[in-house]
Amino acid sequence: MYTKYYGFNEKPFTLTPNPRFIYLSKNHKEAFAHLLYGINNHYGFIELIGEVGTGKTTVLRTLLSQLQEENYRTALIVNPCLTGVELLRSICHEFGLDSTSQYSNELLIEINKFLLQETAEGRTVVLVIDESQNLQPAVLEQIRLISNLETDNDKLIQIILAGQPELSELLSRPELRQLNQRIAVRYRLKSMTMLETRAYIRHRMIIAGETGGVSFSMFAIRWLYLYTRGVPRMINILCDRALLIGYGDERRRITAGVVTKAIRELLNVPQGKKFSFAYLSLILIILTAVILAFTGEISKLLPNILSKQKTTQAAVPPAVPEKITAAAIKHSENGSPRSGAGDIDPVLLKLQQKVLSFNQNDIHISAFNAIADKWGVRKIKSMGGMLTIPDLYSRIAAKRNLRVTEFRGTLDDVAQFDIPFLVKTKFSGTLDNYFLAVTAIEKETVTLSSNLLENNKLQKSSLNSIITGTFYLVWQNIGQIPYTLKQGEKLYEIRALQTLLKNAGLYKGEIDGEYNVITIKAVTDFQKSVGFEVDEKVGELTVAALSKYYTNSKVPSISALEHSI
Repeated sequence: MYTKYYGFNEKPFTLTPNPRFIYLSKNHKEAFAHLLYGINNHYGFIELIGEVGTGKTTVLRTLLSQLQEENYRTALIVNPCLTGVELLRSICHEFGLDSTSQYSNELLIEINKFLLQETAEGRTVVLVIDESQNLQPAVLEQIRLISNLETDNDKLIQIILAGQPELSELLSRPELRQLNQRIAVRYRLKSMTMLETRAYIRHRMIIAGETGGVSFSMFAIRWLYLYTRGVPRMINILCDRALLIGYGDERRRITAGVVTKAIRELLNVPQGKKFSFAYLSLILIILTAVILAFTGEISKLLPNILSKQKTTQAAVPPAVPEKITAAAIKHSENGSPRSGAGDIDPVLLKLQQKVLSFNQNDIHISAFNAIADKWGVRKIKSMGGMLTIPDLYSRIAAKRNLRVTEFRGTLDDVAQFDIPFLVKTKFSGTLDNYFLAVTAIEKETVTLSSNLLENNKLQKSSLNSIITGTFYLVWQNIGQIPYTLKQGEKLYEIRALQTLLKNAGLYKGEIDGEYNVITIKAVTDFQKSVGFEVDEKVGELTVAALSKYYTNSKVPSISALEHSI
């Protein structure tokens, strides 16, 4: 699903033990070396112990892939829940022998002939039994009998028993002491360290064909390690879910917030469980504090971090903006607000209450989607983590061939662009200030993001009382006009610039694609007419302001009036 989005050739974090993806940590290398040592020295029995998901099966499959048929004959038993006879038949089947007999002695004779023949031809026979902790004591005794097949000088078969720690407990039983004593090589596979976890994630992404389309932040790696304890299978599960969430949220950088959301989904924690989320957040903050302590910054930032965490856990509702608290809002007995001495605009008050009642991410998604709808581009379906403005908006917009350009001024100033824009309000939340979309202006009425007010309309004077003066134009550079041009430069894209200036009534020359004196004068005249600083290099705001003069493209207008300067 997400492979094409991130640029992978295949999924990097599958649960199948693919030897091509194997990453040999220090412990995995030692395990590999112990297995080879035991096999090549013909010690007979080898034990490999490891917790669930630590990579035992992957190590075993990689080992078997390294044993060439010219020198080794191998068999792998992955389902050890068998009787003694069934196990012998499975072994015969894996080695390509006759496995039709129902008697263990006949099967042992068949196996013995095979072992003698392979030894005579100079090949080592290796039998691997995975999940050996599930073997019954009677079956383990049958395996011991197989190991009795030997010559005067050597063991005819090398048997690897791989399993979870319960295997050690099973072999320690008194009735299995003969088998336990024969195990000459033992190794316990441990989980990876934090540094190995980071290298493991990077290794798998490279093998999958990653070309820089995705990355995990430092805090995401640390959070992954804390949750998974360095167990490869858990890392695969969590990374896969984090990438899926990142794909859904249109993120190319996996942050600790994305990992936290992935953990919540894996644990099936409902969104309403705020205590669990606060607990996870507390761990992240403690982790951050530990990291900062090593950089010498903890004394500067820890008070602020703890203060923010305390505010979050106390679930204090967002403060009423200064503009409104100054009007001395009174509340009736049923809790509904009414105007006091300040004559508060009831529509504005309703807007404030509505905005602060929503999750801030939802407000920002709604704002962007209102503008996306005007441009006829794909909307945001969902977004996890911190939807900061304007960086994330810019990244989301870029995927839809849109630009997000900051503009500072008044509401009347930004209205001159005659294209939809985002307005920064004085309403404050966890992600700094709230942003609303303005999709239409008609006389003294403004149309805002959907589902906030009846008909989504507000008086311009009311909007002016809650805005900060920072806006973000959302537009398309349809002609791909460069923002920086030099006199004498010739480009095909300059033809689009000249056409727009001509449509604006300021360019009288030929549409020749040359940034000449006539074109430069038209640019500076346009900049003066809209109150911009004169810049002969053009600039992004100038191109944005000219975008409304495209005549053959569907550029959404926020005004019912004809385009004019």
